[in-house]
Amino acid sequence: MKESTKTKSMRRKFYTILRENAKSLAIVPENTQMVALQPAGERLPFFMVDSYPYFIDVVRLTGTDQPVLSLIGYEETRSESYNIPDEANAHLKTILAHQPLGPYMLGGCSASGIVAYEIAQRLRALGHEVGLLVLFDTPNPYFMREYSDFWMSVTSYRTDLSKMSWSEVPGWMAEKFRGLKDRKPRWLPGTSNGSTHTPSIMDQFGPTSPRVIAARRYRPAPYPGRFLLVKRERDLVGRYRDPNFGWGNSVQGVMEVCKVSAADHLEIFKSEIDRSTVAQRLRKSIDEVIEHHPAACLRA
Repeated sequence: MKESTKTKSMRRKFYTILRENAKSLAIVPENTQMVALQPAGERLPFFMVDSYPYFIDVVRLTGTDQPVLSLIGYEETRSESYNIPDEANAHLKTILAHQPLGPYMLGGCSASGIVAYEIAQRLRALGHEVGLLVLFDTPNPYFMREYSDFWMSVTSYRTDLSKMSWSEVPGWMAEKFRGLKDRKPRWLPGTSNGSTHTPSIMDQFGPTSPRVIAARRYRPAPYPGRFLLVKRERDLVGRYRDPNFGWGNSVQGVMEVCKVSAADHLEIFKSEIDRSTVAQRLRKSIDEVIEHHPAACLRA
């Protein structure tokens, strides 16, 4: 049955934000394009594509004077017609409407980091200055390519593998490689032939969402600006062991790497030590951008 317009307009998203530096749950209307995770402060804002589990704790530690704005997930991320350029353009309009002049500071986590990368490229193409681009645990998809799908499967099924006998592993691996041959990660949940899986809001972080599929196919153009990569350093395999997560040949400007101890992709901000490490590094980078643009800081 087709959903009525009235019912659709009643749908809301829930975001965890900060009010007077305390976490609070905010109800955000469906068509809202941006929400302030940290509304206080008059400094240049940091734009984050989506939020992420535990990221609000990083925001809280970054400082009560530093605005952090979340660009709300593009609705079409749940559609098979989704593509990264369309989402980047939508967020680009939102950013320019809020902050007409640079320098801009932005970032994203996981597949959202690829969207942030494309936004930064488009800002620069329009003649704007991007002072800081931050990717949180986002590998270069072209460097990983099909290999990425296989090792993400291995990681996702680590528990299952631990229960297999050695005689069962070769057959399991053969099935995974057959999936790679078709460029369809059939072994991941919800991707089998004939699946009727309906994507949820949280699927934007999952391995089967259209956004993740599009991100894996993205080939980054060279980026000449300042680049901060926050990455895990534990339990990495194969090409994920690359110290720059494959961005070394794409980033031609200043590149910095901040390592965290998390072993799980979805929990890179979970531990207090990691939160503090990321918050301090993010604050330091933001401070350096603002110090080089004092007039822009006053303008904000």
